Amino acid sequence: IPTRKYRIRGIKVRIPGAGASGSGTPTVDNATGRIVYPSGYIFNGVMGAAVYTNCPAMCLLDLLTNTRYGLGDHVTDSNLDLFSFVAASKYANTEVDDGTGSGAKEARFSCNVNIQSPKEAFAAINDLAGVMRCMPIWSAGSITITQDKPVDPSYLFSLSNVTSEGFSYSGSSLKTRHSVISVSYYNMDSQEVDFEVVGDSDSAEDTARKNKFGTIVKQVKAFACTSRGQARRLGKAILFAENNESEVCTFTTSIDSGIVVRPGAVIEIQDPVRAGVRRGGRLSAVASTTVVTADDTAATDFAVDASGNPVGDATLAVILPDGSFESRTISSVSNGVITVSSAFSQTPNVNANFLISNVTVKSQLFRVITVEESDGINYAITALSYVEGKYAFIEDGEALPARTVSKLN
Repeated sequence: IPTRKYRIRGIKVRIPGAGASGSGTPTVDNATGRIVYPSGYIFNGVMGAAVYTNCPAMCLLDLLTNTRYGLGDHVTDSNLDLFSFVAASKYANTEVDDGTGSGAKEARFSCNVNIQSPKEAFAAINDLAGVMRCMPIWSAGSITITQDKPVDPSYLFSLSNVTSEGFSYSGSSLKTRHSVISVSYYNMDSQEVDFEVVGDSDSAEDTARKNKFGTIVKQVKAFACTSRGQARRLGKAILFAENNESEVCTFTTSIDSGIVVRPGAVIEIQDPVRAGVRRGGRLSAVASTTVVTADDTAATDFAVDASGNPVGDATLAVILPDGSFESRTISSVSNGVITVSSAFSQTPNVNANFLISNVTVKSQLFRVITVEESDGINYAITALSYVEGKYAFIEDGEALPARTVSKLN
């Protein structure tokens, strides 16, 4: 009897329904399984009918809520942050270059897998979440997912809003770093497991990495992956993270900051110990939405020349009363009084945290991994270094933007 293999579309799962304010209804491209979101689509919290799709976010949502083969007896829509799932779905279904050089496009993340045996619930959830670079977390009484995707910084820290221990840095061991990543995936053409090797070319970057670390190969299994392009992007992301995002920063902050910051958020850190200059502190006075006064005028570097004019595109970022922060271009500084070119959306409070940045010395960027309540007042935060522009580098090969975070040589 000949052996037969079948390519099936699999089970139907719910997808987002009609959007708010007539923003359209998502559809599925049956040829690829990708969810096509209308331009300007706004999710209103209502899910649509079940259809075939290989969107990893919707597959994960179905696994969490289905009562027959999932966790539906314990988890319902009311326990989930559906908006985070839809946001992850929109990013996962955005078309990118498939990497073959033909100019063809494919969904950034697709989930094509046949789960035939029981698995530990936590392992199954993490496997599906990992397909789209997501991390499930429990937040504000519901399960939400945070995705590694381009986001703007949402909070800032300096020595003025952390404990006296300051910021502590640690890096990964050289033994944990690799120069070549071999990603296994299921090739739909050959109907066999295939391998995509990343980092083994003759390019200057790959050669320099192998000269530094040697040829150290890491074997990775791409879960639910049937695309060579997706496997290659996974390998490039792992290789990039090991070599450029291996530094961990830990610090302790008070409750006013600890309850605002959530895992997955990108934060700015101005550490004068590392930067060699103080550019963060608190506002001692607030005159208006455009004029504020810094706390320590003698020790603070305002990124201005002798006449008080800003240099190097100097900006001022301030935490506003609602917990958000905004950045404005500095127009002048006189005796610690900072005037910005355009008004903040809210009048900052006195003692609000501020941060000054320009092209000479910028703040450090980190992505929050954990937020832990250490006692009734303080929160311990662990964050991983974050490189802006890495997504364009991984997906399109664009050069990484330069970011100088210290004046020390």
